[in-house]
Amino acid sequence: MNSIKLRLLGGGRLGYRQLIRFSTVELANGTLIVDCPLRDDAIALHQQFAEDLSQIASRLKVIQAIEIRGNGETLYSAIQLHG
Repeated sequence: MNSIKLRLLGGGRLGYRQLIRFSTVELANGTLIVDCPLRDDAIALHQQFAEDLSQIASRLKVIQAIEIRGNGETLYSAIQLHG
């Protein structure tokens, strides 16, 4: 597991951690890309755990935006972080 994924797993509620654990995480040009294995997982991450993800990601200064994918398909693109 890469260091960014480990940092993302360091907090959040149980459901959030489960979604992140089974997702692919990468950083590209300041955008954190979280690719969930299933489309429904990506929707759940956005609808139920977006606050968890944003709070944890905002602590990592290299992350400027978040993109959420489901099985490789971009579902939520360029969610900008505040703060």
